[in-house]
Amino acid sequence: MLFNKSIFSAAGVIVAAVVFQAPHASADALKSSFDFRIVEQDADGNEVLAERASVAPGETIQYIITHENTTEDNLSGLVVSGPIPDGVTFVMDQHHSSLPATFEIEAELDEDLPGLEWSTLPAMRKVVDANGSERLEPVPAEAIEAVRWVLDSPLPGGGASENSYRVIVN
Repeated sequence: MLFNKSIFSAAGVIVAAVVFQAPHASADALKSSFDFRIVEQDADGNEVLAERASVAPGETIQYIITHENTTEDNLSGLVVSGPIPDGVTFVMDQHHSSLPATFEIEAELDEDLPGLEWSTLPAMRKVVDANGSERLEPVPAEAIEAVRWVLDSPLPGGGASENSYRVIVN
C-alpha cells in the first residue's frame, strides 16, 4: 500500500505551534516551514533525502521544521513541536536541532493520569499488570504521539533554527 504525500504534509500544519516572547514581537516575527523527505540510499549505500509523492510501509520519512526570526530582536521561549501522525512510528535517536535544545516526547506515561504527558528521553511509563502490581517500563516508540524541542537560548534576530525527526511508515 502506498501513502500519498498529502497525508503526511497535512500533519505539518500542526507543527507551526511555536511559543515566543520578545519586546515588540508581532505575529509575523517568525517565519515557519514544515517539509519532509523520504530517506533512501544511493548506489554507494550513502543516505540521501529524496522528494517523492508517495511512501510505502517500512520506508523512513524525515520531517524538517524550520523557523526564521524575521526581526532584529531575539525571540525567547521558543518551543518547536511536531506531530507523530497516525500510520507511522517515531524513530528513537533520529532527532536533531541546529540550536541547543531540550528534546521531549509526548505519550501516556501514567495511566492513572488522564491525557498525555511530556518527558525527556529515556522516557518511562507506569504499567499496571493484570495482578495489580505497578512497574516502570520504557515508553515504546509506537506510543509516542508528538515531539518537541525547548530551545535553550533565544533565537537571535535574523537567525534560524532547523529541527528534524524521523518516522517509519507502518
